[in-house]
Amino acid sequence: MIDRRLFAIAKKKTLILQVVIRCISLGLSLYIWRILTFLLSNLIEGIHLKLSLPFSLILLALLGKLFLIRLSAHLTDQASAELRVALRTKVMEKAFRLGNTSRQLPATTLAQLSGDGIEQLEMYYAHFLPQLFYCLVASLLLFGYLVSLAWQPAVAMLICVPFIPLTIMMVMKIAKRILSKYWDQYTNLGTRFHESLSALSVLKAYDQDEAKQQELAADAQKFRKATMSLLSMQLNSITIMDIFSYSGAALGMGLALIAFQHQQLTIYGVLIFILVSAEFFLPMRQLGSLFHVAMNGISSCGKIFDYLALPEKSDGTIRSWHESLQTITVDQLDFTYENQQPPAIQQVSMHLEKGTFTAFVGKSGSGKSTFAQLLLNQLDDYQGTIRWNQTDLTELSRSVILNKGILVNTKDFLYGESIRENLRLANPTLSDEELWHLLDRVKLTAFVEQLPERLDTVLEENGKNLSGGQRQRLILARALAASAELYLFDEITSGVDIESEEIILDTLKTLAKTTIVIFVSHRLYNVLNADQVYVFKDGAIVESGTPRELEQTSDYFNAYFTEENQQMKGAVGHE
Repeated sequence: MIDRRLFAIAKKKTLILQVVIRCISLGLSLYIWRILTFLLSNLIEGIHLKLSLPFSLILLALLGKLFLIRLSAHLTDQASAELRVALRTKVMEKAFRLGNTSRQLPATTLAQLSGDGIEQLEMYYAHFLPQLFYCLVASLLLFGYLVSLAWQPAVAMLICVPFIPLTIMMVMKIAKRILSKYWDQYTNLGTRFHESLSALSVLKAYDQDEAKQQELAADAQKFRKATMSLLSMQLNSITIMDIFSYSGAALGMGLALIAFQHQQLTIYGVLIFILVSAEFFLPMRQLGSLFHVAMNGISSCGKIFDYLALPEKSDGTIRSWHESLQTITVDQLDFTYENQQPPAIQQVSMHLEKGTFTAFVGKSGSGKSTFAQLLLNQLDDYQGTIRWNQTDLTELSRSVILNKGILVNTKDFLYGESIRENLRLANPTLSDEELWHLLDRVKLTAFVEQLPERLDTVLEENGKNLSGGQRQRLILARALAASAELYLFDEITSGVDIESEEIILDTLKTLAKTTIVIFVSHRLYNVLNADQVYVFKDGAIVESGTPRELEQTSDYFNAYFTEENQQMKGAVGHE
């Protein structure tokens, strides 16, 4: 019921204060009951008292309870906010540390985990746990007071109290079978909904939107039934807890009346038992009403901490590296994705130098993109060595690598902010003059100048108000703003027009004069001006050389261009 990992992140002080405040509030309630009992017992015995002082004390106690209730609500909000911020910080830091690795969760699952998952855990921590600890203390406090009046009814009520948490525990064991699939169903439903929303244009094009809608509706219905089953179980457990609560209170009252009949208890004592019996079981009854919160919180707690416990790449010890990156040497590199065979990279060796334009080519799945990620130490557990100059890549810290090298691909994102803000994401210190220079390098100056807001023009999410070529050139301009020493461009000319493709390639050739540029592509005509070309197949380098050399000797080059010529002739003949 309690995950100790939670207390390593959350502040225990706020939780303890909540329990203390509730105990003080309980003490004030008991004080009010004592005054009322005192007045009633004297009234029954025919003793007349002045009521001004007792009622003044009751009013003060009620005001005190009101203040404590508001203070407890404030502390609950504070505990929620502290845990929410702490956990979301931990999750986001973990997400950035894992990066684009095989252990990373899908974006939709991660969003649900850091959103609804933490909300559920927050309710569990801020509401259920304080009530749980308060129940334990309150039961002992009330028992300690009542047992001083008559031990038999006090012990009888105390014996009934454990049946409530036992009921909760029994129901939780049954509910775990539901909850084990509950969160997975929820995240899977969110993932499928996001996928369908993202692919709405495709579904419309193939007239499959209604079929997908029906499929999602069926999944949502299954999830609704699972939720209703959980709530039904909670309501049934509350009924059982009510039986124990009311039975325990009735038993305590009955035994108190018997004790009074045998003159073992005064009128004051029996009235206290009658008034306090309900209060005796109320904290545990309230705990039972939070059962659903607890179960959802426990389920999401496990998911969140399992994610935070995922193994990460060990960060290098070198955090300050002022060398200029001149060479990259790769020796006998092997890499296999987790639980996958065959290896993605096999026995790859190469030497890259500053001032060169290197191209990786090969069919989809040949390993070229994986190798590009390895050059930036983005994947785990490779065998062999990668050296930047004479330094092993694993010795460099993440911050050093990010400062020196950058990977640009078609997945790069443009935020729904101004062009200026998107460019300054790579370098916040850039002036407007420098931003215009970047746009000029990718031939976007004329386009941006004709926009009404120029650099202040706000883009739609991921640059939807740009053409494919304009979007890729703006992403390239942002990469240039980083002033890195190693650039890896993975299929960035995919899906762009011929004009933009030529502009991008010309920009890369110019950039390669002062940096190490690696261009990953499956299109051979994009790499004919490269200084060196490596051909990947099944994770290995099968051919390498200059484009001219490979045109003469490479089977891959010859087969590719033969296929291209046949496609072009077929297209002309069709026309």
